[in-house]
Amino acid sequence: MKNVMTLFILGLGAVGAQVQACSKPSDKPSFPDPQTAVSAQMVKAHNDVKAYVKAIETYLGCAGLSRSAERKEMDELKKFAESFNEIVRAYKQRSAG
Repeated sequence: MKNVMTLFILGLGAVGAQVQACSKPSDKPSFPDPQTAVSAQMVKAHNDVKAYVKAIETYLGCAGLSRSAERKEMDELKKFAESFNEIVRAYKQRSAG
């Protein structure tokens, strides 16, 4: 009986961890100003963006959203990524000149 209770409690812990792991990341990383940013700021922003994208992808994998809701989330993620790519291009253009 103790084994059954232990498994039950462990199962509840796993479900709780999965629920926590399946929450939508709330804060998008901010982008540095490409006209004043230094390399370290751009690297940090790049790493933050990668982590955010991975967190959203993980969320989409477990959230069980409808196709239209998932498509909306992916469209928002693409817009976010493209915004960062514009920052990177502006930074590179400034750095090259």
